[in-house]
Amino acid sequence: METIFAREARKQNLSKNQRDLIIGSLLGDAYLIRTTRGYAFRVNHGPKQKDYVDWKYSKLKDFVNSSPRFGDKCYYFRTVSHMFFDYLRRQFYLENKKIVPRELIEERLNPFILAVWIMDDGSKDGGQLRINSQSFNKEENTFLQSLLHAKLGIAKTLNIDKEKYRLRVSDK
Repeated sequence: METIFAREARKQNLSKNQRDLIIGSLLGDAYLIRTTRGYAFRVNHGPKQKDYVDWKYSKLKDFVNSSPRFGDKCYYFRTVSHMFFDYLRRQFYLENKKIVPRELIEERLNPFILAVWIMDDGSKDGGQLRINSQSFNKEENTFLQSLLHAKLGIAKTLNIDKEKYRLRVSDK
């Protein structure tokens, strides 16, 4: 049975900041899950990233029925289903595989989306930043590499890790 909260939350528009947080997260570890009413946004990180999950929750709580909780080796929450997530599902997935939605990312990429993506998938490697974008193929990583340079002036290289491509930014 649908709650009054969920029914009302579905009618609300997400702010630009909320939409950007979700897009940055979808480039990273977040995903969209099927519900009886469409799709919901799921945030799922390891317990060491509790503060980060709580931060995301604080930004999206108007669309979440319950507070984040610990599961088996993770800390997570999910939103109610919403038509914006249905739209993003069509953009970010080809069947059940996550892809880079070129037009959407080209139009929307900004420093905040990049920051969220780095917090999801980034790591420091010596004097470099590594973005673990191995879930995307070489063509998608090449597109992201050029887009980051064109829109934000960030020069990246592609690095191969276990036969999959990821983005790398040198400290220069």
